[in-house]
Amino acid sequence: MKILSIGIGFISAALLCGQASAGETDYDAGTRALPMQQAGGTARAAAMGSAVVALDQGSASLLWNPAALSRIKCTEVGVHHNSGLAGINQEIGIIGLPLGTAKTECNGKECHGGSLGGIAASFAYLDYGSFDGRDTLGQHTSDYRARDYSGSIGWGKKLLPYFAGGVALKVNQSIFPNKTYFNYAADIGVLWNVKRSLDLGLTYSNISLKSGIGDVVSGLRLGAAWAVDKHLLLTASGELQKSEMDRLQVGGEYLIGNIENKKNITALRAGYQLNYPDPQLGGLNGLTMGLGFQFTQSTVLDYAIVPVGDLGASHRLSLTVKFDCPKRRKPVMVMAIEVPAEPEPAPATPLQAAVVQPVPPRVVLKWVILEDSHFDFDSSVLRRSGMAALRQNVQLLKDNPNASVRVAGYASASGTEEYNQLLSERRAVAVSTFLIKEGIAPDRIVTVGFGELRPAEYEEDPEMIHSGAAQANKRVVITVPVQRVEQK
Repeated sequence: MKILSIGIGFISAALLCGQASAGETDYDAGTRALPMQQAGGTARAAAMGSAVVALDQGSASLLWNPAALSRIKCTEVGVHHNSGLAGINQEIGIIGLPLGTAKTECNGKECHGGSLGGIAASFAYLDYGSFDGRDTLGQHTSDYRARDYSGSIGWGKKLLPYFAGGVALKVNQSIFPNKTYFNYAADIGVLWNVKRSLDLGLTYSNISLKSGIGDVVSGLRLGAAWAVDKHLLLTASGELQKSEMDRLQVGGEYLIGNIENKKNITALRAGYQLNYPDPQLGGLNGLTMGLGFQFTQSTVLDYAIVPVGDLGASHRLSLTVKFDCPKRRKPVMVMAIEVPAEPEPAPATPLQAAVVQPVPPRVVLKWVILEDSHFDFDSSVLRRSGMAALRQNVQLLKDNPNASVRVAGYASASGTEEYNQLLSERRAVAVSTFLIKEGIAPDRIVTVGFGELRPAEYEEDPEMIHSGAAQANKRVVITVPVQRVEQK
């Protein structure tokens, strides 16, 4: 009877601790150790149906795909709580940080991680609750508790311009009455940035290193994450657990709020998963949902609920705090160069002093730089940040009504020269059109596209579209020459 109670505990734990939901059940729970879901998960992942293999989750990527740790940008501390079934509770703490020299500014994908990648470590405690202790005759002896302690450490690093790899080592200690079992396993993963808005991920989880209680349930995970735009994210993944149990998962996230400044953002999340074979639980199961709120750039609170049919529902709550994050470039940069008038020489004679000498004009050149982030990707459509940057400088043009304005578009070296030329021209026209709508006379504006012919920085490898040099070359420069004459 005691063995039966332990088996029930294992099954309940597998239901509760699923990285996405209680529906992630291993039917051999109790005979095979460390099921894939045993590590537990975050509220964000649970709400999105567990379809997060290719999703950058910061330090929490340790639980899903260690290759994504290559993109960790800040020092992070996360606390994750799971509860809701049969009195079982799980607490997980995760800390992660970039390794090596991190960039001080964010330029697209190049902002991710330090020069040596990123590292994270986790510690988890799982309390299965209280069980009735009985002897071989079925007589009650004394109640007992079962619990698990687990820890993991992982590292991920960018190996190629669009390709990252990672590895994680895990240990689990299961404690039952008069029995303690240890299990050791490893995860390996890769992450491929197919293009700026699409990532593909692949992991092999729970590679058995040493098991003290049965076999380790291991298997493959394959997933994709597609950022449709700055508001909508769609994900999908599939799992194959050595023919034990397969599943397909889909999820989505929609952001509402101050996305540009990354604060006061509400995240709406939902997901669904299909399990093979079907657990055949009555009631609502397979559907996941949740909410998230980002208070500031460094503080995020997430919640998820995972219905498990007749068994009830599992609740997830996560709090993540970030430190020492790279600073973004300012949305607009205004610079000034002054060419002072040359000093007037002292008159040689009183007659020369009487001659009026003209004062050379003082020329002030001002320009505004719009970066690639001010436009939609691979497009000439201005984003709100680009419009805001222009509005901040419209008054400069109005204060100097006689000054001409040159709007010049540029492009990176990736792609064909003809395409880059046309893109730079379209972006320059888009900026000019916006200035005209703000009240600047069209005859004051000169529009030109330089394409990739006048780079701000040399691009060693044009195929690296997310490099710092490439990002610096995707820009529009507005030049305003203003002449002032000093009065004496």
